[in-house]
Formats: sequence, C-alpha cells, structure tokens
Amino acid sequence: MADVIVVGAGVAGALAAQELLRAGHHLVVLDKGLAVGGRLASRRVGPATFDVGAQFLTAKTPRFAAHLGTWAAQGVVRTWFHGSPDQHEPAGPDGHPRFRGTPTMRRIAEHLTRHLDVRLGTVVRAITPTRQGWEVQVTSRAPARSSAPVSSAAGDTHRTFSADAVLLTCPLPQTRDLLTAGAARLPAAAADRLAAATYDPCLTLLAVPTGPTTLPSRGALRLADGEVAWLTDHLVSGASTAPAVTIHGSAGYSRDRFDAAPEVLVRELTAAARGPLGTDVEVVHLHRWRYATPTAELGPEPMVHRVAGLPLAIAGDAFDGGRVEGAALSGLRTGAALADELRAGPTR
Repeated sequence: MADVIVVGAGVAGALAAQELLRAGHHLVVLDKGLAVGGRLASRRVGPATFDVGAQFLTAKTPRFAAHLGTWAAQGVVRTWFHGSPDQHEPAGPDGHPRFRGTPTMRRIAEHLTRHLDVRLGTVVRAITPTRQGWEVQVTSRAPARSSAPVSSAAGDTHRTFSADAVLLTCPLPQTRDLLTAGAARLPAAAADRLAAATYDPCLTLLAVPTGPTTLPSRGALRLADGEVAWLTDHLVSGASTAPAVTIHGSAGYSRDRFDAAPEVLVRELTAAARGPLGTDVEVVHLHRWRYATPTAELGPEPMVHRVAGLPLAIAGDAFDGGRVEGAALSGLRTGAALADELRAGPTR
C-alpha cells in the first residue's frame, strides 16, 4: 500500500510527487500513456521526431524561472528563441525568451520522473473511499511498464491500488468522472469549483514537408485567425534531425470539427497550412487533444479536501492560468499542501 497515489505523469503530477517524496511519503504515479509527459508529448515516426502538444515554455514567475534555470544548467531545457511567435511580430533579440526541452519537450517530464515509481499503460477507472483508505481501480494496457521493480500483479489486466491519499492531475472533466465512478463526493464548494472547469480542444497534425518551409527563422509561427493556430518546423527547433512539422488547429476550428472524419481534417488543415508553411506536407499522424487549453479561471488556491475522512488533492494547469508554468506551479503548491494535510493525521 502506498501513502499516496498520484494520477498523471505530466508536469503537475511529477512536481507534486517530488514534493511528497521530499516529505518522506511512499508514492506511486499512474499514467495511462506508454510514456510520461501528458501534454509534453513527443512522437517519432520513421526518421522524423515531433512535439505533439506543448511546443515551448515561458516563465512569468520567479519560482518557475528558478526551476527553468536549474533545468537549463542540467541540459534539460534550452532557449529556443526570444520575442513573440506571432505572425506580424519581429523576432527581436531582446524579447521574452521561449524555452524548449532538449531535444524534445518530453525530455522535461522524463527528467522530473526519473526517481519516481511510475506505472505506465495504467488506465484509472475509479477512485473509491473505503474504511481502510482509497481504492484506485485500474486497467493495464499492454505493454505495461514501470520505472521501478514491481510485483507480478502489476501486469494484470485489472488491479486495485490502495493508498492513504490520492492526488489527481488529469483534465478536470476526467477527474469528475473518476470521482463519480467511485462514488467519491467532494464538499459542495469544491464540487462547484471543479464543475466550472472548461477546456478548448486542439486538433494536431504531424507532417513531413515536401520541401523547405518558409516559416520565420525561429521555426515557429502563431496565427491570429483561421483554421491553424500554430506551426513548428522541428528541424529548426532541434527536436528532429529529419524534416518534420507540427500543425495545431485553432480553438474555434477544433471545437467545430473535433469529431470530423480524419480525411476531412487532414484535407482542411493541410490546405490552411500550405500558405504560411510555403510547402505541401504529407501527414503521418492526426492527434485529437480533447482537453488542450483550460478556459476557466479557477484560481491558484490548492485543492485539497477530505472525502469520507480521506485526503484527496486535485492539481493541473487549470488552476494557475494554463500553460506548462501553470501546471508546474499547481503541482508544487498542491503537493506541498497535501503533505501538510497528511501530517495533520486521520480524521476518521
């Protein structure tokens, strides 16, 4: 039995888990993916490597800037470019720095989880409060992997983990579903706060350009309107050693067309990207991010509550302004707050 189960091996989950580990807790991190990272996802297709989700990081707070400085010194991140990536803004040398993982964004999550017991390919189905503690019901996806030695039961198709506390970092609609599935009732005010969470989706194409791109020298471009919101040339960003581009659909387009047929999305997004890219592309993967960008202001206050006397915490980018920085700060604050709650002892 772990002291704490952390659901999600992205930035929020990893940094929260580090806070709990420093406080002396035994914990297990569960993630449905076959690699860590969450929206710091990267993918290799043939010789091409793509960042699928977040394309860069910024630091607007001293606390996160300090973390970025440490990661840069460790070779985990580097400065990609300065200035705005917007369509009509010059790439000035003195603008706000944008950072990226070295070589991919997933490298950040890999670094943060290197000392954690992460169970990959593990889909959480429900979290249930019992007299003995939390029960976390999971289904394992093959091939299930772990970053630490585990018992043979970890490879079972179905399994239940037990813990004194649970910290959830998945998108908040999924968090609500897990609580409902396990009949875990939050206090009314907390449930209302959770119910206010909304997200924009993002349709993403990974593609190989048929010729050189005409993106700005930084290899990135953010568009203000239309079907496409963002373009990255990964030869320029350094993520890939072969031609590779990521195309993010705009929020409005992604909402309207989220469930459209793949061939329709590929046709429409490649047509919209052709002008700013300056070349045609061959699409190798379509990814549908259902919960890409939080759109509600939930505030930075850590969400730590007791459910049937058991500690439950919820973190993620929706609590601190979105972006990687918001996820990181929420994870740090919530991990520390949950450690404080656990020091207070049981209330049952």
